[in-house]
Amino acid sequence: MSTRKNDAQWMEKQQRWQIKVQKDGQRRTFYSSNPSRRGKVEAERKADHWLEVGSCDENIRFGSLWNDFLAEVQLTTSLSNYKSHELYGRKWLLPRLTKKRVAAITLQDWQNCLLDAYVSGLAKKTIKNIRGSITAFYRYAFKRGVPIVRPEFLDIPKDAPVKPKKILQPQDIKTLFSCDTVRVHNQEVEAFYIHAWRFLTVTALRRGELCGLCSSDLDNNILCVSRSINRFGEVTGGKNQNAERSFVLSQIALRILDDQSAMLKRLHIISPYLFPAEDGTRLNPNTLYDRWDTYRKQYGIETTLHGLRHTFISVVKSDMPGELVKLIAGHSTSMDTFGIYGHELDGDAARAAGMVDDVFRRLIK
Repeated sequence: MSTRKNDAQWMEKQQRWQIKVQKDGQRRTFYSSNPSRRGKVEAERKADHWLEVGSCDENIRFGSLWNDFLAEVQLTTSLSNYKSHELYGRKWLLPRLTKKRVAAITLQDWQNCLLDAYVSGLAKKTIKNIRGSITAFYRYAFKRGVPIVRPEFLDIPKDAPVKPKKILQPQDIKTLFSCDTVRVHNQEVEAFYIHAWRFLTVTALRRGELCGLCSSDLDNNILCVSRSINRFGEVTGGKNQNAERSFVLSQIALRILDDQSAMLKRLHIISPYLFPAEDGTRLNPNTLYDRWDTYRKQYGIETTLHGLRHTFISVVKSDMPGELVKLIAGHSTSMDTFGIYGHELDGDAARAAGMVDDVFRRLIK
């Protein structure tokens, strides 16, 4: 492996850092337009990486390398993750960068892709997701040894629209906990997923997490959330590294589980899942969403299925400390499954369950 013996120099005329290195008779020059000392480090890091790894892809075009990146994503991650990257690339990256050499892509090129999304009216969260795809592509290219600028300092426009979250209003909550039927073909029938929707509301679970719950995840009054089902029916570890958690269920949540169990028994449904599909198999989140859409429209409820989770966070935040909300909602550091019965579960988590009961008791009465 060749070792660099020189440092990057600031080129006043070009307003950039520059360093020239040589390996096996081949010379390369690396740059950084960042005027700070971080720019110097970045240029030297590029040079060091090339000296250590080298690359046969120094002239590869973005379109070609993006296809290779997608192939690896499809092979190593979930279909949902692949579909997201494919969509963002097809709509917002490829139109500008398909034929451009990856080594020639600048920070402004990346920023322009985000600005295209902003001008088209995309929500701030979606633009952040596009930036996430850019970062994931950078990591792939870097590991492959392709010279590429690190996508730092990419700005999300401050006035990019933020999609408002609609939560259940007090009357909506009373409706959800008192109306058990839905109209199908002009007949009122039992809403099979009524207990699932109520459980989402009082636990802040994501719908994929609820679909993945098994009877073995419940130990007395403690629920372990360790898996999630995505919209393609794949089992995943959850939305993020903090999604795996255990928490004490409130009394109202336990009553909902009892009602769910009684309904399954009455319908002669035997399943390893706490909230199965009507045939006892694993519930698909899309089905849960579609049935909720029918129910909410019938009763004049505007909240989406994911809004049930936001409802929980909104109604308890004034009564419950933020750290306890995170303990239940899965925004904090992951807890061990059923192994944590100490301070969190016996203390704060039990206190959080009591607070949930107090809040929803006032709302439902």
